[in-house]
Amino acid sequence: MKNLRPLMMAVALATASQLALPQTVQFPGGKATFDGKCAVCHQAGGKGMDGLAPPLVEYPGKYADSKEGRAQLGHTVLYGMFGPIKVKDKTYNFKMPGFGALTDAEIADVLNYVVFDVNAQHGSAKPFDAAEIQALRASTLDASAVYKQRDAVIRGLGL
Repeated sequence: MKNLRPLMMAVALATASQLALPQTVQFPGGKATFDGKCAVCHQAGGKGMDGLAPPLVEYPGKYADSKEGRAQLGHTVLYGMFGPIKVKDKTYNFKMPGFGALTDAEIADVLNYVVFDVNAQHGSAKPFDAAEIQALRASTLDASAVYKQRDAVIRGLGL
């Protein structure tokens, strides 16, 4: 037992040092855009703001695994969304502006940051790319249509 003590201490120190290291960001461009445009309401790391902006740490990862969910994510960023929504039994009454002025690549990057860096679970979702966002841009939606579309996506995913 006495001989195991140095080994146990080394394992404890290695574990502690790993916990102290910042998590690697796969989509740094998306993080920069998120930090500059989205974090003011959704907060750092997408944790949300009670009563105002919903957290982004769970649902987007689930959305990104289906065609309808991916469209919802893209349309929300492009056109905005307003109205009361519920996430995990909490209600948020948010008026999210559209960010259609961003390039297709910037929107793809920010969605990838949210889905793959902020969300721990994203199923077998593939990363967004500029061509996918360009195709979503062809829709002529407004924020109220995006809001209605969200209900169908939520029901379809069982959330």
